[in-house]
Amino acid sequence: MKIAVIISLILLIACSNQESEPMITKEEPDQPIDELLDHEETPQEKESPEVEFVLEDEIITLNTENITILGAYLNTVDDRDRAIANMNLEKLDLDRLYLLSFNCSSTTCSYLLLDRNEPNRSFLVDDLVHLKEVILSPDQSKLLFILNEFQVDTWRVFNLEDWTTVKFEPTPPEAIHIQTAEWLDEESITIKYQQLPDDTEQEMIITDKQE
Repeated sequence: MKIAVIISLILLIACSNQESEPMITKEEPDQPIDELLDHEETPQEKESPEVEFVLEDEIITLNTENITILGAYLNTVDDRDRAIANMNLEKLDLDRLYLLSFNCSSTTCSYLLLDRNEPNRSFLVDDLVHLKEVILSPDQSKLLFILNEFQVDTWRVFNLEDWTTVKFEPTPPEAIHIQTAEWLDEESITIKYQQLPDDTEQEMIITDKQE
């Protein structure tokens, strides 16, 4: 069952914009990351409302007051420290972008896309799914998310410039497992998949119908 407060927030708030207080701050560690990891949990709750992540070559601090969905989630959990410890922050191929996984079970998480640049922006990719892959388009203007929910795969395309999802057609077939996905250009993607339940291998090309 998905968390009701997050669903309601998706309908009301697509992003968080408070320029006076940065949503994400980045700093260079003053000692080797290996030494920091020996002494600190990752992620670590620095002090409310900030949550700190020690990555491979940088320290990222999230201000949950400026990330509405994340702040609302932390206000609903019984054990805030444990919820934070179970989060993971990943830097994506495009340097300014990060992907936060939170509200995780054994097989699923909720995923929040974060943009460090101005204006501070966040986007809930999906709630309680398994994110298989994130693929950046050749011109770095879009992201392709490959998602698995209830044992079947689907996809979602996100426009980084407009900060919104983009409709690629045709829509995903029902009951498939996606084997590979590859950008052909900025407006088209080839998807190779197996059709369930007989695992028949098929291929399709999806295109941006908003172009």
